[in-house]
Amino acid sequence: MIVKGNKILGGRVVEGEVMAQNENFSFFGDVNRDNGVINVGTNAGESLKDKILVFPQSKGSTLAPYVVTDCKRNGVAPKAILCQKADGVVAMVAILADIPTMDQFDENIVEVVKTGDRVRVDPDKGFIEILCT
Repeated sequence: MIVKGNKILGGRVVEGEVMAQNENFSFFGDVNRDNGVINVGTNAGESLKDKILVFPQSKGSTLAPYVVTDCKRNGVAPKAILCQKADGVVAMVAILADIPTMDQFDENIVEVVKTGDRVRVDPDKGFIEILCT
């Protein structure tokens, strides 16, 4: 299944396992920058390391880009970020940490993909492909 979306940051195609956070998300306060473990919500206690992180929208904090750059430096950042409605903070997270990121999907991404699904993310072509659920 193909789902079209908007590229925030591309540059490469990534493939991986989805970690779907049903709640709005912020790297500042919601994730431990040392080990990548999410502190709240659907995936509390689970690491986002090397996952395709999916969430509805950011809940802010201009400090989030600095936290995600620490996650990247510590080797615990997600492979890609997919959210239905990104803001400037999500864009800065993507740019500063060089993480492929997409938003504005034709279908609500949080309803389409679930934790454990395997997806291919191709921001430059403007779509994700669900490989297996």
